[in-house]
Amino acid sequence: KILTCHTDDPPTIATSIITSQDAFARQSKSSRAKLTSWKNRVQRGLLIESFGKQATALRQRCLEQYDKDTISCSGTNAAKYRLDLRRQLKESIEKTLAELFARQVTIAEKSTLQNFNKILLRQKPGPDVTSTYDKNAAAVRAAAFAFDTSLSDLEIPSLGLTKTEHCTAITSQLNAALLSFPDSNAAQARDLKTTKAKAAKQKTPSEKSIDVGFNLVAMVRPDGFGNLQGFAGYSLGNHGITVGVHNDADAPETISQFGGVRPPFLRVQPKLNFDVEL
Repeated sequence: KILTCHTDDPPTIATSIITSQDAFARQSKSSRAKLTSWKNRVQRGLLIESFGKQATALRQRCLEQYDKDTISCSGTNAAKYRLDLRRQLKESIEKTLAELFARQVTIAEKSTLQNFNKILLRQKPGPDVTSTYDKNAAAVRAAAFAFDTSLSDLEIPSLGLTKTEHCTAITSQLNAALLSFPDSNAAQARDLKTTKAKAAKQKTPSEKSIDVGFNLVAMVRPDGFGNLQGFAGYSLGNHGITVGVHNDADAPETISQFGGVRPPFLRVQPKLNFDVEL
């Protein structure tokens, strides 16, 4: 919104309007140059280093410089116009910063889940259920910590752009990925490759054997918002059972993962293992 000056306007009002417009144009151009470079980096799937600090400094610098350049207009009849332009400048910068924050959170989530699946693929199954659970729990903690660290650099507390909600959501996503991992194509391909490698080894008649193991994984998801999580495991020879509890049935991110409905209270995944040596 640009006001026009008429020849009958008092000189002070006309000057104030022009001064405000010039200051608005300068700061808009200055902020747009930096924001555009950040957008280009995010479009390539990259995070902006120290984004939170840089964004806070950019916003503060532009607004303070605008105030400084237009201070002479504050006591004139164009004072309201000066404040309207300041509000437009502020909203434009903050809107773009919020968009950049959200897009970087998405990039961090995707990267975290991809790296988590790679870690699970590299892990060798433990000798028992408890050992395997310990490895998986450590992998979840490491992935969640890496995500938390990444988002610490993105936060802009003054705009309400914080990591808390997203860190809670990534923990639920990691646990869901962990439960579904055994059924994934990558995991099945790895298991098949391991089985073929064992079958290719030379065996003596005395080494022939068939071992059967039954494992049961259960996940209980009572009402709550994800502030309680735990696992317990028990193994006996080739058999074992693992039970997990995560009270995130009411969490919005959990409900969205299940298509807008609450997750089942109890989910049970049986698994039958055959270790054949011929």
